[in-house]
Amino acid sequence: MTNDVILKAGFFGCAHAGYGMRGMARKHPAGPNIREVDGYVTYELVQRDMISKGVDCQINGGDGFHVHHPSVRAVNEERRVDALRIAAGIPAVVNTGNHDAGAGTSVSAAALLHQPDLGRLAVFPDPGRAVDDLIGPQPGYYEVHQPIPDVPFYLHVVSHNGLDPRLPERGIIVDPQPIEGGVNILVSHGIFSADGRLFGADDRHGAERVIPEEWVNRGWDQSILSDYHTPGPIPGFGPDDGRERGQVWMTGSLIGRGFSDEICARGWLLLELTTDGRVTVTPQYVWRRPQIDFDTIDARGKTIEQINTIIRERLAESDWWDDESAEISGDGGYILRQKISYTTGGQRHGLRALAGEWAAAAGRAAYWAFAWEHPLPSDGGLRLATEPETRTGSDHRRRTVDLAQAFTDRTDEGRLGAMLRAMAEDIRTPVIAHAHRALAELAPAEESA
Repeated sequence: MTNDVILKAGFFGCAHAGYGMRGMARKHPAGPNIREVDGYVTYELVQRDMISKGVDCQINGGDGFHVHHPSVRAVNEERRVDALRIAAGIPAVVNTGNHDAGAGTSVSAAALLHQPDLGRLAVFPDPGRAVDDLIGPQPGYYEVHQPIPDVPFYLHVVSHNGLDPRLPERGIIVDPQPIEGGVNILVSHGIFSADGRLFGADDRHGAERVIPEEWVNRGWDQSILSDYHTPGPIPGFGPDDGRERGQVWMTGSLIGRGFSDEICARGWLLLELTTDGRVTVTPQYVWRRPQIDFDTIDARGKTIEQINTIIRERLAESDWWDDESAEISGDGGYILRQKISYTTGGQRHGLRALAGEWAAAAGRAAYWAFAWEHPLPSDGGLRLATEPETRTGSDHRRRTVDLAQAFTDRTDEGRLGAMLRAMAEDIRTPVIAHAHRALAELAPAEESA
């Protein structure tokens, strides 16, 4: 028996079309957020790579869009790139991810990718769909697709909606099972639970749905899942773990989402079926924008000037521009971050005053930020003025609120920090100073703990 390849399938997921990273140093020359453009560019690179390597079908694992109501630009860019697939005559199947799914009775954004006349079928629940547009066993929740009619190659697609634990209450039983005599691939979008570990995206969106470990042990040739943004086999379920069949792979995401995702290679998975019945999965990587998370600086025992020197020396190592990225995406700036751990309130106050100098030292980087890790309590702020109490009945201690200090402690965190970073430097500095003065003039208030 020969081992000639008789079918190639390309899998990718978590394209998050329309995602833009906050706090970028500038916009893309064409106008949009640089990371939004990166997403479109990477999708096109993946599409062209799949076509050049001769895939017979393509599977989008879900989260094709970053939000349930994608922008006109995101939809147009997705369809522009998908036109390459259409021209190559490659059939496609699209799953629904948690970012695609809307609240309540809203139809998934994956509906925008359901184009049967153009060879693309999406898995999403919609009570209004015509009967001849439905694929079982449970349309929109669990569908079995055979993309190449003369090859017994079956995709068992369970959508984000199909992982809803409340479905049995509505009489909908999702129970994926391999088809005897065929090649069966389990495809789903959700958090994979294995050996007490959860593999899913850090930045959650919508309901959290879990793919049971028991499902992947039902005799599938391979399982290819999406949601976890790091591509590759799940530890304990990959080819290096003694599994030839029944491996579990994650497609990963096409771009990293800020620093919540691991800094790693990006691309797609090539599945090959040979005449001897073997099914292998091989990662295929494409360009990604250079991204560096500098080694964390431990602030304990260091002066502000010593920390400043470390950061300035690191930023002076390069102008943080990548020619390949500039050629591919239109902007060659790096993405940089420096974490500083165990800072006191005084250190944070002094280091914030250096933010403008650091931003200038970051050169042509597309993104530069510093972040506190394990910050030590300040003398003031929204903190208890005494040791935390153990309440007994109605007895309690009082705490004092220093609003000015609380504001200062949060100028680089959360929504406030993101809003301030988005301001031009000549606007941000006076805004911070004015807000601090206004809050400092308020009389300290006491409230019950």
